[in-house]
Amino acid sequence: MLSQLVPHDTDCLLFDWDGTLVDSQSANYRAMATALSQVGVELEESWFGARTGLSSAEMINALIRERSLTLPVTVQEIVTHRDELFLEEAHRVQAQPALLDIVNTWYGRLPMAVASGGSRSIILETMRHLPYASRFTTVVTREDVKRGKPAPDIFLLAAHRLGAVPERCTVYEDSDEGIVAAAAAGMTVIDVRPYTGR
Repeated sequence: MLSQLVPHDTDCLLFDWDGTLVDSQSANYRAMATALSQVGVELEESWFGARTGLSSAEMINALIRERSLTLPVTVQEIVTHRDELFLEEAHRVQAQPALLDIVNTWYGRLPMAVASGGSRSIILETMRHLPYASRFTTVVTREDVKRGKPAPDIFLLAAHRLGAVPERCTVYEDSDEGIVAAAAAGMTVIDVRPYTGR
């Protein structure tokens, strides 16, 4: 059971919000596909799914390069519109039951943080509609580190805010990129994909 997967010497738990705690893949795709369709670009779900480790801006830039597109608006305008569309659907985002279990089990026993490359406004709005938003001591996002999406820095800043040394943190991740980043930050990392069905 996932709630038992906490090393005995762990001082805090770090979660990648969009990757592990919520199932937002479908909402993310719908928001991006709609935003792009309004500038005349079709986005296939299979293409999107193969690049979910990218930020919205990185994904749009990849699309521009691969298809030699010339868009009528800036990438940032599309990202802003995508974020607005996603926020409209935030209340429909479902919690991952397996991760909800571990959050509830360890609430009050270990400090917990959201450490995510997503945008703070989207994370906070999504949390508002979920049953365990109050469980987290802190939220750290890409805005906090000011340099795009450097995952190791995000994990390290979350640990710092919880007053924990990296070697005594456990990170729950569902991507190869995140697992490598957590390891690079010196943390224990648990791949939750077997528990979330990804």
